[in-house]
Amino acid sequence: MPLEALILDFGEVLVHPQSRDVVTRMAGLVDLSTDDFQKRYWSHRLAYDGGLPAADYWRRVLEGLDLPSPDLERIVSDLIAGDYDSWTVYRPEVWEIARAFRAAGGRTAILSNGVPEIMGRLRRERSLAEFFDVIVVSYEVGCAKPDPAIYRICLDKLQVPAAKALFVDDRLENLEAARTLDIQTLHFTGDHSVQELRERLRT
Repeated sequence: MPLEALILDFGEVLVHPQSRDVVTRMAGLVDLSTDDFQKRYWSHRLAYDGGLPAADYWRRVLEGLDLPSPDLERIVSDLIAGDYDSWTVYRPEVWEIARAFRAAGGRTAILSNGVPEIMGRLRRERSLAEFFDVIVVSYEVGCAKPDPAIYRICLDKLQVPAAKALFVDDRLENLEAARTLDIQTLHFTGDHSVQELRERLRT
């Protein structure tokens, strides 16, 4: 069945995996090991993706640490900046695939679990409208992958049938949820998946 829509995850598809060097830099701001920082970071991330305010998210991440109160606002600001840097090492070839698919008459979307501090800055610094017709982000719609509701929202905005859309994501649970709605899927597992994506779009 010919594809009418290409739906791309943001993290680890349109960009490379989160930069460990930047995460290490963030951990150093609060005197934590990289591994300890990452455990704290991810344990509250779903709530942040779902709309938890940044101040509350970072308060949870930093809970129990002996940080000087006068420095806390600056530290959180630096962590937010680092968070953005860690998720914006782009894969330009995937962006160009999206642009070409759209130029050929297809519909394109970003479907991402994300937070306003990253997506807001991304929208300011990158012309997303050159590549995508639709952008659906968890905190803006009140649900997150793999909740089937977020896929339905994306399909409704694209105005395409599920069976004629291809969803590309790095997480199997997100792909499985898409398949329950009859959306075609591609598991993106690294740079070698770029060629696989090109081949899927040619069929």
